[in-house]
Amino acid sequence: MSGFDALPDEERREWLLARLGELLRRADWQQFVCTPIVLPRPEFFPDRFTRSASGVLRLIRRLFRYADLELAAEVELYEGRPPPSQLTGASYHHEGAAGLFLGIDGEVAYFGVDLALLDDPGGITATLAHEVAHAFRTHHALCEDDRDLEEALTDLTTVFLGFGVLNANAALRHRSQAIHDGTFRSQWSVQRIGYLSPQELCFALAVQIYARGTGREAVEACLETNQASWFRAAMRWLARERPGLEGELGLPPPETWPAPDSVAKLTRPLGDTHDELEVDVPIAPALPEKVANVGRPVFRVWRRQRADQAMLALPIAIAGLLACVWAATVHDAWIAVAVVVTAGAIGLLGRRWRPCCSEPECRVLLTRASTTCPGCGGSVAGDIERAEDRLAAEEALRLRAGDRSGRS
Repeated sequence: MSGFDALPDEERREWLLARLGELLRRADWQQFVCTPIVLPRPEFFPDRFTRSASGVLRLIRRLFRYADLELAAEVELYEGRPPPSQLTGASYHHEGAAGLFLGIDGEVAYFGVDLALLDDPGGITATLAHEVAHAFRTHHALCEDDRDLEEALTDLTTVFLGFGVLNANAALRHRSQAIHDGTFRSQWSVQRIGYLSPQELCFALAVQIYARGTGREAVEACLETNQASWFRAAMRWLARERPGLEGELGLPPPETWPAPDSVAKLTRPLGDTHDELEVDVPIAPALPEKVANVGRPVFRVWRRQRADQAMLALPIAIAGLLACVWAATVHDAWIAVAVVVTAGAIGLLGRRWRPCCSEPECRVLLTRASTTCPGCGGSVAGDIERAEDRLAAEEALRLRAGDRSGRS
């Protein structure tokens, strides 16, 4: 299958339908048709998320509730190298995995999460949905010995559990990043998360929605642009080629299905645990190596902040326009006054200067009282007019320090 195909090839479509049917026979089929499709909206994730182990634990417990997993959970945060696991049922993961299911011991499921994932809400939610699917498969003795097959079936299980939108969106993500290096540049990147292709996940999600006969509009509205087009293509194919899909999957007649689970019930407060009663201590973000200037002098450079200027200029311009409208009802001469006052206010705004770090790869805003840059850790040694003068200022600082030591 090429990256431009809207549907998986015929062999993969048949494989996905067969594996979904098998999963429905081995697990509780009601989960597939009665549990809400979890959408990336605040109402589905009402819990407070913090950049800490407690914040991750709350997210895992919420996903457990959607997956109907009555297990306790523990999470370990790591940086770069995953922690080892000796637990029975632990999954195999590739080097550098951002999230891990470490296994189940008694009634407790253990997970690991890379610190780098905590700054990516969509990524951590989809990653943990995949790991919770691992826990579900382990808890219900569904696991396969073949690692690659098990990972693909775990992706399929995320759809079964109602996490299909989360993981379909995460399976292919286009992201841009603004970089400030004196000028603003934009970088685009493509990120893949998961083992099934995004088209395969969208196909499986379409099978679930087609079998239910409801929920298409809400799902489609929450899918990324490419994923939405693949989902629509799969829905059209199913309507044309699989009109009797429920029977093919082994589902009973829809009129015998129980009532759908209530979103309000599943999103009720989790309740405090011992871990959550503890104070969350957010983990300080690690400084990138290229801007780590701890122990080195940096300087304040006074610069105009274009973003601040634009943000404040807009309401001033709107106020000026309203003043002109009012002036027109009084006397034409007042229109000129309103225009002059508005232009003067915007002009004064353009003179607003704020201090920032002199390092080109940092440029974090400082205050007059700052002694250490919060962005790169450098020691603020004074003010300079231009960032280009920082090396000369640093050299002058060293010379003055040498003179003082020589005189002493």
